Amino acid sequence: KRGWTGVSADNTMAIFYGVSTISVIPLSSISDRLGSRKLILYPALLLTIISFSLIPYVDGIVIWILMILAGMFMDGFMSAIITLLLETEEIGQAYSGTALGVVFTIAQLGGVISPPLGNSLAGINPGLPFIFWAALSLAAMITLIFIKETGWRSKKTI
Repeated sequence: KRGWTGVSADNTMAIFYGVSTISVIPLSSISDRLGSRKLILYPALLLTIISFSLIPYVDGIVIWILMILAGMFMDGFMSAIITLLLETEEIGQAYSGTALGVVFTIAQLGGVISPPLGNSLAGINPGLPFIFWAALSLAAMITLIFIKETGWRSKKTI
């Protein structure tokens, strides 16, 4: 809780999700212009890792800034990852629905498990949930290394 009122914590989350919603279209457009999904995904994950890792050590307005920075990429990340999945030639049209179903199932499972698991760490230290969620973002970044880029830039021949 870090000494916040419930209203202050709720407002921070509202800003997080509001910024995420506003940012999704510009980030998707930038990804298309750059011709690379990973040029959006890596900075998104890195900024999320940094933001969540710093939250336990800062107070006041800095927390708001970190939540806004992390929120900027949340929905844009999902948009780019889904586009990456659908553009993967090896999946093709025949299996794209199945692939989306598997990805959304894993995402929903993570959405059900990670909040209570992270929140349970707050009993040990109020900052540990944020470290846990930063570690999950780091795991996503490592996993992303093994996924092939699909943007137009990856299809250029030299």
